[in-house]
Amino acid sequence: MGEATVALGERLRDPSVPHNVPEIEKVMRGFSLTVEGMSAGVGGVTEWLRAAGHVGPLSGHASVMAERLSHIGKELTRLAEAIEQAQKRAS
Repeated sequence: MGEATVALGERLRDPSVPHNVPEIEKVMRGFSLTVEGMSAGVGGVTEWLRAAGHVGPLSGHASVMAERLSHIGKELTRLAEAIEQAQKRAS
């Protein structure tokens, strides 16, 4: 998944590759789902670390990262919604 995301990022960065607004909206929604999944996964790792006795800075850092990823996922969803609304106004 990481390699596919890097490849997609490179494609999006390439000015010679044509894009359209619906495609960009779809990409943002995909990024949002990916980040939300990462948040859930890091949350699970946090719980595992705590259960394994790694309470303290390590599990605390993992918990903070899970929260940040969740926030980023929500912001990506908002961006996708804004793109969708812009497309509707333009049509």
